[in-house]
Amino acid sequence: MATLLKTIEQVQKYVSIYSSFKYDSLKPYIVQADRKFLVPACSQELYDDFSETPPEEGIRLNVYELLLEASGHLAMFLYVPIGNVEINDHGILIQSGSDTKSAEWWQIRDLRRSFLDNGLSAIDSALKIMEANESEFTEWKGSDSYTFFMELFVKRTDTFNRWFNISNSRRTFQALRPYMLEAHHQYFVGKLGPDTVARINFTTKPLTELSTELAQGIPFKVMELMQASLVNYTVAKAIDSGMFEITPSGIYQKIDDFPGQRTKGLDDVQVNRLLSNKISAAEEFFKKGLELIEQNPLEFPEYSKKESAQFIKPMDTKSTVSF
Repeated sequence: MATLLKTIEQVQKYVSIYSSFKYDSLKPYIVQADRKFLVPACSQELYDDFSETPPEEGIRLNVYELLLEASGHLAMFLYVPIGNVEINDHGILIQSGSDTKSAEWWQIRDLRRSFLDNGLSAIDSALKIMEANESEFTEWKGSDSYTFFMELFVKRTDTFNRWFNISNSRRTFQALRPYMLEAHHQYFVGKLGPDTVARINFTTKPLTELSTELAQGIPFKVMELMQASLVNYTVAKAIDSGMFEITPSGIYQKIDDFPGQRTKGLDDVQVNRLLSNKISAAEEFFKKGLELIEQNPLEFPEYSKKESAQFIKPMDTKSTVSF
């Protein structure tokens, strides 16, 4: 598999490591990191194109360098646990000497977390540029990587983080996607209809592709309200899943890669209060967005108000059949 990072000098541009570090020692983890993190985000097509013919200028070069940065940090994230030991015919050993010793487990944990956060942050930055310049990345736009989040109102980590704190963690954002998708179809597609959802989704295109009038108009305001509603519905659905740490400062994915990591979570009463608050907030944002849609039929011609179902209460007539 061709990789973006091809020399140790390229790695050293983004990660502080000794010049004596051998590229062959890191390459297996570059391959793993790119397959696990980069390709799902940017698409196999764009990854292969960058691997074979690195861009030399412009926006594509900016994205390419961000992906190189991500690859280096995420490869080190995967390498560090095995890099702390030596595996040979005598078993698994650690290196020690009079002048050096192995890092403590908490130092390794913090280092890995730094590598992971830096790598994922670089991917998010690359995606932000790609979304604002879709015409420059046709390989990505025509791939499953593009459509993975495009069907939802909330497409990026920073958008989610605007309405509820996830520390701008792309990993948490990705883990929350199933709950976003569930809320999307349960509350929005069912109530608004797929055509109206598609029109709102058009408004979520980067502002560089929208006219100033549209970016400041009703559709954009509706989009923001629906984003806020979706985030709050998502958090409410995720709270009881057991996959996330619920803390006073936000919600975070539980990561098994960091043993010994502890966070102070909320107690049951606080969790229930948060759940109630998130549902109330989601409903209020949705209500405001729906009101704007109904007040502006020319902006949303596909929308038709769904009347509430009418039920007839049976009357007991003391006969065999009641009406």
